[in-house]
Amino acid sequence: MKHLFISLAIFSTLFLELHAFEAGQLSLDTPTALHEGDAAFTLRHRFYGDITESENFFGIDDGGNAFLQLRYSPLEYFVIETHHTRDNHEYNIALSYNYDFDVIKVAYALNGLSITLPQFKERQYSYFGNLSLQSPNYFDHLIISANLGYDGFYEKSGTGLGIDINMANFIGALSFTERLSLMAEYYPQFSKKTGINGIYDSFAAGIKFQTYAHHFEILISNSTAMDARTMMLGTNDTTLHFGFNINRKF
Repeated sequence: MKHLFISLAIFSTLFLELHAFEAGQLSLDTPTALHEGDAAFTLRHRFYGDITESENFFGIDDGGNAFLQLRYSPLEYFVIETHHTRDNHEYNIALSYNYDFDVIKVAYALNGLSITLPQFKERQYSYFGNLSLQSPNYFDHLIISANLGYDGFYEKSGTGLGIDINMANFIGALSFTERLSLMAEYYPQFSKKTGINGIYDSFAAGIKFQTYAHHFEILISNSTAMDARTMMLGTNDTTLHFGFNINRKF
């Protein structure tokens, strides 16, 4: 099934026409560039294994967590989003309002979520509200993003910060790439709850390849989580994991 999803994502990048896409982050929510009638597909994957274990092909042989997301804008400024994450069999559906003030882009999303956790016999339901902010592309090279969220299930707030240092492609061998980005995210845990928060703050860093057809990101992270809510919870792991994202607007 995992290989089917990957094949579908690659197929979509080859045969669909690209329109302008937002400057998304690795796991953070960001204000969208979708206009009325636009849609976007995202595939994220984080391998469970340790990147230092060459005998397991640098952690890739140990399987991984998968995230599938579909977004659609039925009206200008509004986006409906749904996603599924393999870990905890999580389902989300959200409505967000997005606006570009020129000096800053702002969005607020309210997510309804459903998860399966080992300490509960029945599926749990809750919500997550997230305010996302994003700067313009300063000096044509630097984008700063931030999230401030509230997790209704754990009754706690969290935050995340991200940077995108981008430039025109200067590597001849990557002729398919229009722009390159060095990206990083950090999720400081200002208030921890015992048994909920991880020992360590979550982070991720990677490279984005922006082509005429899609955005493709290769990254490392100390967490196998893939969205703002779960990254804000931190991690108990110091292991670094490989991951990748494919983002496609159509």
